[in-house]
Amino acid sequence: MRSTVRRMVRVQLRLAVAGAVVLAALTAATAGASAATTRGRTGGETAPRTPVPGFLLDRGRFMRFDAPTAGVETGPNSIDNRGRIVGFTIDDDVDATYHGFLRDARGRFTPIDLPGAKATVASRINDRGQIVGRYYQTTPFSGPDARFRGFLLDHGRLTRIDVPGAAQTQAVGVNNLGRVVGEYQNLDGTYHGFVWHKGRFTTIDLPGAAGTSPADINDRGQIVGSYVDTAGGFHGFLLDRGRVTTIDAPGVTFTLPRDINNRGQIAGSALDDPVTLAGARGFLLAKGVGGPFTPVDVPGAPRNLVLGLNDRGQLVGSYENTNNGQLTPVR
Repeated sequence: MRSTVRRMVRVQLRLAVAGAVVLAALTAATAGASAATTRGRTGGETAPRTPVPGFLLDRGRFMRFDAPTAGVETGPNSIDNRGRIVGFTIDDDVDATYHGFLRDARGRFTPIDLPGAKATVASRINDRGQIVGRYYQTTPFSGPDARFRGFLLDHGRLTRIDVPGAAQTQAVGVNNLGRVVGEYQNLDGTYHGFVWHKGRFTTIDLPGAAGTSPADINDRGQIVGSYVDTAGGFHGFLLDRGRVTTIDAPGVTFTLPRDINNRGQIAGSALDDPVTLAGARGFLLAKGVGGPFTPVDVPGAPRNLVLGLNDRGQLVGSYENTNNGQLTPVR
């Protein structure tokens, strides 16, 4: 039976050691001792039932939730300025059936399942209601053709996003101008980032990186993500008008910026070990890339992951539910 940590890592963290890159970053960050810790109040929600529920952090208050159809996990990936949240659910341990979802500001869920797809993951929503993500035409992570493809869903109109000649492609972020960022894998196994706009692709390869994985883009064109250096080291980055700034949370090995809002604030996660999720916690750079790391801790959760941020400062992510089960190492 697949462990809870495998669910989190396989769906949201694709770490290729020795020169590749994260394909779907979702983890948590250990911050410096000088940073203040964000510990919100808990209340006003029903007890989640899955081992890995989602959370919304709004002005210091945590609301924990599960999608109605979730069997083992609810994974919120993004929140827009209207309070709409997109993400995915996992039905069961056996079939690894993934469904995308849209949760409105009132807490009502709408499933997102692309036609003909075996699995759908919604990664980001902008203020225009455009949603990007990835889908699988075979069961995820199994079989010879278990590759993913990118998509843009615009009020029911589906655009498939595939980098020409790539082995696989995923769309991860979208801004209010309709610019999409993501990553693709070449047939030789190397990873590259891209910007897509109105059908045109522009490749993103950071200088000195063995692999580049953008995670989001704001309306100013600033891009955050992760990269692997030529020595196998793993880092976060901010790309702003051609200038690259490395983002490394103090005291951890893996830093994974996941979202940047139009105020330049950055949210994400980092950890010490991608197998055990040791030290996993979220972070917020409220003053931008040059500011201090503020840890984000879900009260009572040994580990949590921050995935999305909007201009209002609301955060979404996932956490370990100790009332339902323990995270165990991947086997």
